[in-house]
Amino acid sequence: MTTADSLLTANQYFEAGIAYERVLFENTDTASTYKALLGKVVSLKKLGRYGAAVTFINSQYLNGYPDSVRYQLRYQQILCSYLAGQFENTRSLLEQLPVEHSDAPYSPLLGCIRVLTLNELHRWPEAAIAYREALARSGADTTLTDPYRRLPKLKRETKAQWLSTFLPGAGQLYAGKPGEAILSILVQSAGLYFGVTSFLNAYYLSAWGVGAALFGSFHAGGIRRSQELVRQYNQRQISAFNQRVKTQLLQQSSPDSASSK
Repeated sequence: MTTADSLLTANQYFEAGIAYERVLFENTDTASTYKALLGKVVSLKKLGRYGAAVTFINSQYLNGYPDSVRYQLRYQQILCSYLAGQFENTRSLLEQLPVEHSDAPYSPLLGCIRVLTLNELHRWPEAAIAYREALARSGADTTLTDPYRRLPKLKRETKAQWLSTFLPGAGQLYAGKPGEAILSILVQSAGLYFGVTSFLNAYYLSAWGVGAALFGSFHAGGIRRSQELVRQYNQRQISAFNQRVKTQLLQQSSPDSASSK
């Protein structure tokens, strides 16, 4: 355990994780086992391997640990699942927590994660309820500011797909990228022009092998690109909205804010 802790302190997270696993394999003392479990999780988090941390905790959760240890493991698993972008799994774990640990105290951090997770899943009505519950539990005034009165305006990938299919560049323009829309129009028009010109001049092989191939590949690529641009646009909108929600939660849930109301 001393070796594992020293490696963790020295920022040698990979080696520390192996050392903690050795403690888990050889040790029978409950207190040391608990420390090794958390040490392993911390090592994985420091390495940015949040998904691996979720899997590791899942393999350890039912190993007969005391309820207090299992609660801490589930708590860390929820945090890692959210950081890994596993939002459906995060929501599922948050719903399991009060069932598995009904006497556990309310966690403001998990309350915040619940709100942000529901935002990521576009479950706006549930997120709005969770937001108000989080503020109410902290004693904040829920009537002052409600970000859910103005939800982020998201765009549809299917609409971008159909626009790009029938009108080159239209999907990129819909996604808010006029520069890419113009470029897409020019490139596809060049391929189409080359193909038609070659065909009219009886260069049939060039018309089909070069012109049609260029137009077809850039047309398909434009469709995929428009969908990706819409995904990026929606993610920016959700991230900005989440940041506003998180800021308001932290401000209104702070001790100074609560005591001033």
